[in-house]
Parts: sequence; structure tokens; C-alpha cells
Amino acid sequence: MLSIIIITRNEEDRIKACLESIKWAAEIIVVDHGSTDKTLDIAKSYNAKIFHSDSDDFSVRRNLGAEKAAGDWLLYIDADERVSAGLKDELFAIFEDSKFSAYAISRVNFIWGEHKSYGPFSPDWVIRLLHKAHFKHWVGKVHEYPQFDGELGYTKNSFIHLTHRNVEQVILKNLEWSKIDAKLRFDAHHPPMSGWRFLRIFVTETWNQGIVRQGFFNGTVGVIDSLMQTFFLITSYIRLWEMQQKEPLDETYDKLDKKLMENHFTL
Repeated sequence: MLSIIIITRNEEDRIKACLESIKWAAEIIVVDHGSTDKTLDIAKSYNAKIFHSDSDDFSVRRNLGAEKAAGDWLLYIDADERVSAGLKDELFAIFEDSKFSAYAISRVNFIWGEHKSYGPFSPDWVIRLLHKAHFKHWVGKVHEYPQFDGELGYTKNSFIHLTHRNVEQVILKNLEWSKIDAKLRFDAHHPPMSGWRFLRIFVTETWNQGIVRQGFFNGTVGVIDSLMQTFFLITSYIRLWEMQQKEPLDETYDKLDKKLMENHFTL
């Protein structure tokens, strides 16, 4: 028996096609993190089992899905991913005869509306199929990964990944991730951020995304994605810089307002 697990938060524009691609599964589990749109209504129409998590830790949510799943095999899929017809057939073959405890599945990526297969987008393996008897748990608050006993296999077929749909969706998603990333760096006692550190990170990440990962050589979409990825990393470090200040910026501005009022707004 296969249990398919999706973690969600306000995915009404993406989840219907995802669920349509997996409606054949014996069990669909949705672990939701505070959706306020129609995500859960759509999930219920596909007979998904709904569970809720208040944690902003992605591993906690994925582990909750495993805990609630009844299947022998667990397949994790995101709302912007779809199971291709070839992958579906391959999964059933795996369930019949497999020597592996887990499988990495490649993703065919569509970013900003175009199919891209350079650098980070090819082959883009993600470990998402797990035999429950050998599965331990997911670890990592963001960019999480599963731990398991046994050997890892690789599927021949892929997920279809429809990501980077528009600027708003991409920025909102990464603003959420940057909070977690910055907190992890802060808790790890990252050296204090300064002007020269920001410049070094900017130059290094622009080189990494544009040259090493070949974004600058893959058309307009490649250039856009490289610049956005650099922006996301810089955003994490700006959040880190905020955390490293002696007092929260809100308190600083409250004090400024108090002083302005005391001085009758005279500088």
C-alpha cells in the first residue's frame, strides 16, 4: 500500500493538478500549516486525510505525515509537483520487487514558464520515496532530508515540477524560508554581519548562480533566476544582521518616535 504525503500552506492554485496526478493512490495525506484559502476544500474533494501542524519546521510536518500514514511505502510530493505517467507505472513495479529502502526521484523543472535543465535544475534528484519499515525520520528545519536504513535507489522516471510561477509567489515563499535560514545561522553563532561581508556574499553568490550554475548562459529566464537566487541569500543575511543588533529595530524606532515627540519633532 502506498501513502502519498503533501505538506501545504495556501496552495489552492497548485494543488488540484497535483492531486489529479496522484488520485490513484491508496491513501493521500495532507499536513497543513495554516492555510486560509481553498486548499483544504480541494484536498477533501479528493478524499485526502487532513492533519494540522503549527510548526514552521518542515521536518516536523513531514514526520507527522509519516506518523499518520498507513502505507508500507511513503511518497512525498509538493503541491507544485506532479507524478508523471511513467513514474506512476514505475512506482507499481518498485512495490512488487525492490531491493532498496528509499528512492531518489529526479524532477523535470519548469521555471518562469520554461523547461530548464541546466545547473541546479538537472538532474535535480530529491529523496521522496521511502519504505516505512526502514524510514527513521526527516531532519533539517529547512532544506530537510530523510534518514533511513538500507540502500538508496534511483528512479528512471521523474516528477514534473512547475515552480517559479510569478514574482510574488517566489518572493513570498523565499521570505518565509529566509526567516528560518537566518535563525539557523544566528543560533550557529555566525560572525557579525558587516558591509564587506555583504559585498563578498553578493559577489560570490552572483558568480555561483550565474557562472558556476550556468544561469547567465541560459537565456533571460536563467539570468532572472540567478539574480533572484542571489537576492534570496542576501535577504537571509539581512535578516541575520537584524537579529544580531543589540535591540530589535522596532524598539529603535519606538525610541526615535518618543524622542521626536519629546522634542516636538525638532531634529
